[in-house]
Amino acid sequence: MTAAIRFSTVLRPLLAVGLLLPAFALADVQLVSAAFQEKEVVVNGKKSVKREPLANAVPGQEIIYVITYRNTGNEPVQNVVVNNPVPKELSYVANSALGNGTRFEASVDGGKTFGVFSQLSVKGTDGKPRAANGGDVTNLRWTLTTPLKAAGEGDVSYRAVLR
Repeated sequence: MTAAIRFSTVLRPLLAVGLLLPAFALADVQLVSAAFQEKEVVVNGKKSVKREPLANAVPGQEIIYVITYRNTGNEPVQNVVVNNPVPKELSYVANSALGNGTRFEASVDGGKTFGVFSQLSVKGTDGKPRAANGGDVTNLRWTLTTPLKAAGEGDVSYRAVLR
């Protein structure tokens, strides 16, 4: 029997999203984080995939995280960075990070250093370096490549599997 995990009690605290900005800009950028699941539905005999808010999750289930950012100020904000720690209960799904107008990087050392995911490595069980996999990722980071206009908004997302 597989135990279901209620999102509101376990996974909601795992949505630890950070925003890195110069101190003067912090009040002008709002972040909203949400978790979703995809379900196959059949309507009039046609199959399609529907995204809906996550209520429960079971080990092995894929979860879609969407982080929406919005400039609530009257001036553009420069150097916007969305930093998202990946809780140890989750495994990042390789190549699933999305974000138009952003540069994406990952970390395997608790957010001390970031780089292109496909170029990251970790120490294997034999003590030799090996290519990092999604389970090795500890942090995800998106950097906006242009200033965020006043009232501008966007989102970034990634998929993870509950271990």
